[in-house]
Amino acid sequence: MSAPLPIIDCHTHCYPMEVAGDPRTWAEARGELHWAAMVAPKERKSIQGWASPGEMLRAMDEAEVEQAVLLGWYWEKEASCLWHNSVMADWLTEAPDRFIAFASILPNENTLEQLEAAHALGFKGVGELHPGVQQFDSTHPAWQALAEWCAARNWPVNLHATEAVGHDLPDATPTPLDDFLRMARRSPDLKLILAHWGGGLPFFEQNPRLKPDLRNVYYDTSASPLLYEPAIFRHMVNMVGADKILYGSDYPLRIYPRSKAGPDFKRFIKSIREDCGLSEPELEKILSGNIRAVLTAN
Repeated sequence: MSAPLPIIDCHTHCYPMEVAGDPRTWAEARGELHWAAMVAPKERKSIQGWASPGEMLRAMDEAEVEQAVLLGWYWEKEASCLWHNSVMADWLTEAPDRFIAFASILPNENTLEQLEAAHALGFKGVGELHPGVQQFDSTHPAWQALAEWCAARNWPVNLHATEAVGHDLPDATPTPLDDFLRMARRSPDLKLILAHWGGGLPFFEQNPRLKPDLRNVYYDTSASPLLYEPAIFRHMVNMVGADKILYGSDYPLRIYPRSKAGPDFKRFIKSIREDCGLSEPELEKILSGNIRAVLTAN
Protein backbone atom coordinates (compact mmCIF):
# COMPACT_ATOMS: atom_id res chain seq x y z
CA MET A 1 0.00 0.00 0.00
CA SER A 2 1.41 3.39 -0.98
CA ALA A 3 1.95 6.05 1.66
CA PRO A 4 -0.76 8.71 1.91
CA LEU A 5 -0.14 11.84 -0.09
CA PRO A 6 1.19 14.74 1.99
CA ILE A 7 -1.22 17.62 2.44
CA ILE A 8 -0.56 21.31 3.01
CA ASP A 9 -3.57 23.61 3.28
CA CYS A 10 -2.57 26.97 1.78
CA HIS A 11 -5.64 28.93 2.91
CA THR A 12 -6.87 28.89 6.50
CA HIS A 13 -7.69 31.58 9.05
CA CYS A 14 -7.31 31.88 12.80
CA TYR A 15 -8.91 34.15 15.37
CA PRO A 16 -8.69 34.06 19.17
CA MET A 17 -11.72 32.45 20.76
CA GLU A 18 -12.67 35.63 22.63
CA VAL A 19 -13.57 37.20 19.27
CA ALA A 20 -15.93 34.33 18.50
CA GLY A 21 -18.23 35.24 21.40
CA ASP A 22 -19.51 38.46 19.82
CA PRO A 23 -17.67 39.11 16.55
CA ARG A 24 -19.94 41.93 15.38
CA THR A 25 -19.50 44.01 18.53
CA TRP A 26 -15.76 43.39 18.45
CA ALA A 27 -15.52 44.43 14.79
CA GLU A 28 -17.76 47.48 15.02
CA ALA A 29 -15.77 48.81 17.96
CA ARG A 30 -12.66 48.71 15.77
CA GLY A 31 -14.21 50.11 12.61
CA GLU A 32 -13.97 46.78 10.77
CA LEU A 33 -17.41 46.95 9.21
CA HIS A 34 -16.71 44.71 6.22
CA TRP A 35 -15.50 41.88 8.45
CA ALA A 36 -18.57 42.33 10.64
CA ALA A 37 -20.84 42.06 7.60
CA MET A 38 -19.07 38.98 6.29
CA VAL A 39 -18.56 37.08 9.55
CA ALA A 40 -21.58 38.17 11.60
CA PRO A 41 -24.24 39.37 9.15
CA LYS A 42 -27.53 40.65 10.52
CA GLU A 43 -29.69 39.54 7.62
CA ARG A 44 -28.61 35.88 7.27
CA LYS A 45 -27.08 33.04 9.23
CA SER A 46 -23.31 33.14 9.45
CA ILE A 47 -21.26 30.28 8.03
CA GLN A 48 -18.17 31.35 9.91
CA GLY A 49 -16.73 28.68 12.19
CA TRP A 50 -14.19 29.04 14.96
CA ALA A 51 -11.34 26.94 16.28
CA SER A 52 -8.64 27.18 18.90
CA PRO A 53 -5.10 26.13 17.97
CA GLY A 54 -5.65 22.78 19.64
CA GLU A 55 -8.94 22.19 17.86
CA MET A 56 -7.41 23.06 14.52
CA LEU A 57 -4.45 20.76 15.08
CA ARG A 58 -6.77 17.91 15.99
CA ALA A 59 -8.81 18.51 12.84
CA MET A 60 -5.60 18.55 10.82
CA ASP A 61 -4.48 15.27 12.37
CA GLU A 62 -7.82 13.62 11.60
CA ALA A 63 -7.44 14.58 7.92
CA GLU A 64 -3.68 13.93 7.79
CA VAL A 65 -2.94 17.56 6.99
CA GLU A 66 0.76 18.12 7.63
CA GLN A 67 0.79 21.90 7.66
CA ALA A 68 -1.58 24.83 7.26
CA VAL A 69 -0.94 28.37 6.10
CA LEU A 70 -2.58 30.85 8.47
CA LEU A 71 -3.76 33.83 6.47
CA GLY A 72 -4.44 37.26 7.85
CA TRP A 73 -7.66 39.05 6.99
CA TYR A 74 -8.00 42.05 4.70
CA TRP A 75 -8.54 44.48 7.54
CA GLU A 76 -9.42 48.11 6.90
CA LYS A 77 -7.33 49.40 9.84
CA GLU A 78 -3.60 48.97 10.29
CA ALA A 79 -4.10 48.37 14.02
CA SER A 80 -6.24 45.34 13.19
CA CYS A 81 -3.50 43.97 10.94
CA LEU A 82 -0.91 44.33 13.68
CA TRP A 83 -3.26 42.70 16.18
CA HIS A 84 -3.98 39.77 13.86
CA ASN A 85 -0.28 39.24 13.16
CA SER A 86 0.37 39.00 16.89
CA VAL A 87 -2.37 36.35 17.14
CA MET A 88 -0.83 34.31 14.34
CA ALA A 89 2.62 34.68 15.89
CA ASP A 90 1.25 33.09 19.07
CA TRP A 91 -0.14 30.19 17.04
CA LEU A 92 3.25 29.78 15.34
CA THR A 93 4.92 29.53 18.72
CA GLU A 94 2.47 26.84 19.76
CA ALA A 95 3.08 24.62 16.71
CA PRO A 96 5.97 25.93 14.58
CA ASP A 97 6.24 22.71 12.58
CA ARG A 98 2.53 22.69 11.68
CA PHE A 99 1.65 26.33 11.03
CA ILE A 100 2.98 28.75 8.40
CA ALA A 101 1.88 32.38 8.65
CA PHE A 102 1.15 35.00 6.01
CA ALA A 103 1.00 38.58 7.22
CA SER A 104 -2.07 40.74 7.41
CA ILE A 105 -1.00 44.01 5.77
CA LEU A 106 -2.84 47.22 4.97
CA PRO A 107 -1.06 48.80 1.99
CA ASN A 108 -0.41 52.35 3.17
CA GLU A 109 2.46 54.70 4.01
CA ASN A 110 3.68 52.19 6.63
CA THR A 111 3.74 49.16 4.34
CA LEU A 112 7.46 48.46 4.61
CA GLU A 113 7.42 48.77 8.39
CA GLN A 114 4.51 46.32 8.54
CA LEU A 115 6.37 43.87 6.31
CA GLU A 116 9.60 44.06 8.28
CA ALA A 117 7.70 43.48 11.53
CA ALA A 118 6.02 40.40 10.06
CA HIS A 119 9.34 39.12 8.78
CA ALA A 120 10.77 39.42 12.29
CA LEU A 121 7.89 37.27 13.56
CA GLY A 122 8.84 34.45 11.19
CA PHE A 123 6.10 34.91 8.61
CA LYS A 124 6.53 33.57 5.06
CA GLY A 125 4.16 35.59 2.88
CA VAL A 126 1.39 38.18 2.74
CA GLY A 127 -2.35 37.82 2.56
CA GLU A 128 -5.20 37.54 2.29
CA LEU A 129 -5.45 41.05 0.83
CA HIS A 130 -8.47 42.57 -0.90
CA PRO A 131 -7.94 45.48 -3.32
CA GLY A 132 -11.59 46.56 -3.16
CA VAL A 133 -11.98 46.51 0.61
CA GLN A 134 -8.50 47.87 1.36
CA GLN A 135 -8.68 50.43 -1.46
CA PHE A 136 -5.54 49.83 -3.47
CA ASP A 137 -4.76 48.77 -7.02
CA SER A 138 -1.77 48.05 -9.23
CA THR A 139 -0.91 51.75 -9.50
CA HIS A 140 -0.97 52.44 -5.75
CA PRO A 141 2.54 53.27 -4.44
CA ALA A 142 1.97 51.18 -1.32
CA TRP A 143 1.04 48.12 -3.40
CA GLN A 144 4.06 48.63 -5.61
CA ALA A 145 6.33 48.85 -2.56
CA LEU A 146 4.78 45.68 -1.14
CA ALA A 147 5.12 43.82 -4.45
CA GLU A 148 8.78 44.81 -4.82
CA TRP A 149 9.60 43.85 -1.23
CA CYS A 150 7.86 40.48 -1.50
CA ALA A 151 9.33 39.60 -4.89
CA ALA A 152 12.83 40.31 -3.60
CA ARG A 153 12.31 37.90 -0.67
CA ASN A 154 10.30 35.28 -2.54
CA TRP A 155 7.24 35.98 -0.40
CA PRO A 156 3.99 34.97 -2.12
CA VAL A 157 0.99 37.26 -1.83
CA ASN A 158 -2.54 35.89 -1.49
CA LEU A 159 -5.32 38.09 -2.92
CA HIS A 160 -9.03 37.59 -2.43
CA ALA A 161 -10.91 37.08 -5.69
CA THR A 162 -14.66 37.24 -6.23
CA GLU A 163 -16.44 36.10 -9.37
CA ALA A 164 -17.79 38.85 -11.59
CA VAL A 165 -21.27 37.27 -11.65
CA GLY A 166 -23.47 35.40 -9.22
CA HIS A 167 -22.89 37.45 -6.07
CA ASP A 168 -25.82 39.67 -5.14
CA LEU A 169 -25.12 39.98 -1.42
CA PRO A 170 -24.96 43.60 -0.26
CA ASP A 171 -21.60 43.03 1.47
CA ALA A 172 -19.91 41.36 -1.52
CA THR A 173 -17.17 43.59 -2.92
CA PRO A 174 -16.15 43.03 -6.56
CA THR A 175 -12.52 42.34 -7.41
CA PRO A 176 -11.32 43.68 -10.78
CA LEU A 177 -9.75 40.79 -12.69
CA ASP A 178 -8.09 43.12 -15.18
CA ASP A 179 -6.06 44.71 -12.39
CA PHE A 180 -4.73 41.30 -11.32
CA LEU A 181 -3.28 41.08 -14.81
CA ARG A 182 -1.69 44.51 -14.41
CA MET A 183 -0.22 43.45 -11.07
CA ALA A 184 1.32 40.39 -12.69
CA ARG A 185 2.73 42.45 -15.55
CA ARG A 186 4.20 45.13 -13.27
CA SER A 187 5.84 42.54 -10.98
CA PRO A 188 6.65 39.49 -13.11
CA ASP A 189 8.75 37.86 -10.37
CA LEU A 190 6.07 38.21 -7.70
CA LYS A 191 4.20 35.01 -6.86
CA LEU A 192 0.50 35.83 -6.68
CA ILE A 193 -1.99 33.38 -5.22
CA LEU A 194 -5.56 34.26 -6.18
CA ALA A 195 -8.03 32.81 -3.71
CA HIS A 196 -11.28 31.03 -4.60
CA TRP A 197 -10.10 29.86 -8.02
CA GLY A 198 -9.10 33.37 -9.05
CA GLY A 199 -12.64 34.62 -9.60
CA GLY A 200 -12.67 33.24 -13.15
CA LEU A 201 -9.28 34.57 -14.27
CA PRO A 202 -8.03 31.06 -15.24
CA PHE A 203 -10.37 31.18 -18.24
CA PHE A 204 -8.37 34.08 -19.66
CA GLU A 205 -5.15 32.08 -19.49
CA GLN A 206 -6.48 30.46 -22.66
CA ASN A 207 -5.51 33.68 -24.44
CA PRO A 208 -1.95 33.03 -25.66
CA ARG A 209 -1.13 36.74 -25.38
CA LEU A 210 -1.97 36.74 -21.65
CA LYS A 211 -0.69 33.36 -20.53
CA PRO A 212 3.00 34.41 -20.31
CA ASP A 213 2.07 37.37 -18.12
CA LEU A 214 0.30 35.04 -15.70
CA ARG A 215 3.14 32.54 -15.32
CA ASN A 216 3.61 33.36 -11.61
CA VAL A 217 -0.11 33.47 -10.80
CA TYR A 218 -1.57 30.53 -8.87
CA TYR A 219 -5.14 29.68 -7.93
CA ASP A 220 -6.24 28.30 -4.59
CA THR A 221 -9.31 26.16 -4.02
CA SER A 222 -10.57 27.83 -0.84
CA ALA A 223 -14.33 27.64 -0.18
CA SER A 224 -14.77 25.65 -3.41
CA PRO A 225 -17.76 23.57 -2.17
CA LEU A 226 -19.64 26.83 -1.52
CA LEU A 227 -19.00 28.03 -5.06
CA TYR A 228 -18.65 25.19 -7.55
CA GLU A 229 -19.29 21.54 -8.26
CA PRO A 230 -16.32 19.12 -7.81
CA ALA A 231 -15.80 19.06 -11.59
CA ILE A 232 -14.19 22.51 -11.26
CA PHE A 233 -10.93 20.74 -10.39
CA ARG A 234 -10.81 18.78 -13.64
CA HIS A 235 -11.82 21.81 -15.69
CA MET A 236 -9.16 24.02 -14.08
CA VAL A 237 -6.44 21.41 -14.52
CA ASN A 238 -7.39 21.21 -18.19
CA MET A 239 -7.25 25.00 -18.54
CA VAL A 240 -4.14 26.02 -16.59
CA GLY A 241 -2.44 22.77 -15.62
CA ALA A 242 -2.12 21.03 -12.25
CA ASP A 243 1.05 23.00 -11.46
CA LYS A 244 -0.90 26.21 -10.83
CA ILE A 245 -3.57 24.94 -8.43
CA LEU A 246 -3.11 25.01 -4.65
CA TYR A 247 -5.32 23.18 -2.20
CA GLY A 248 -6.89 25.52 0.33
CA SER A 249 -9.97 24.98 2.47
CA ASP A 250 -10.80 28.36 4.10
CA TYR A 251 -10.97 26.53 7.46
CA PRO A 252 -12.70 27.16 9.84
CA LEU A 253 -15.32 28.49 7.44
CA ARG A 254 -18.21 26.03 7.24
CA ILE A 255 -17.91 25.23 3.55
CA TYR A 256 -20.66 22.60 3.87
CA PRO A 257 -23.18 24.83 5.66
CA ARG A 258 -25.99 22.27 5.66
CA SER A 259 -23.90 19.86 7.67
CA LYS A 260 -24.48 19.83 11.41
CA ALA A 261 -20.82 18.99 11.97
CA GLY A 262 -18.37 21.73 12.84
CA PRO A 263 -15.48 22.90 10.67
CA ASP A 264 -13.16 20.16 9.47
CA PHE A 265 -10.74 19.28 6.69
CA LYS A 266 -11.75 15.67 5.99
CA ARG A 267 -14.88 16.04 3.88
CA PHE A 268 -13.39 18.43 1.32
CA ILE A 269 -10.15 16.43 1.03
CA LYS A 270 -12.15 13.23 0.54
CA SER A 271 -14.13 14.92 -2.23
CA ILE A 272 -10.97 16.15 -3.94
CA ARG A 273 -9.57 12.64 -3.93
CA GLU A 274 -12.73 10.81 -4.96
CA ASP A 275 -15.02 13.16 -6.90
CA CYS A 276 -12.77 15.32 -9.06
CA GLY A 277 -11.27 12.90 -11.58
CA LEU A 278 -7.68 13.70 -10.71
CA SER A 279 -4.68 11.43 -11.20
CA GLU A 280 -2.26 10.64 -8.39
CA PRO A 281 0.43 12.96 -9.82
CA GLU A 282 -2.15 15.76 -10.12
CA LEU A 283 -3.32 15.18 -6.55
CA GLU A 284 0.24 15.30 -5.24
CA LYS A 285 0.86 18.65 -6.90
CA ILE A 286 -2.42 20.20 -5.80
CA LEU A 287 -2.43 18.88 -2.23
CA SER A 288 1.14 19.86 -1.35
CA GLY A 289 3.72 19.91 -4.13
CA ASN A 290 2.77 23.24 -5.61
CA ILE A 291 2.62 25.21 -2.38
CA ARG A 292 5.97 23.70 -1.35
CA ALA A 293 7.44 25.00 -4.57
CA VAL A 294 5.85 28.44 -4.12
CA LEU A 295 7.32 28.72 -0.63
CA THR A 296 10.78 27.50 -1.61
CA ALA A 297 13.34 30.26 -2.04
CA ASN A 298 14.83 30.74 -5.48
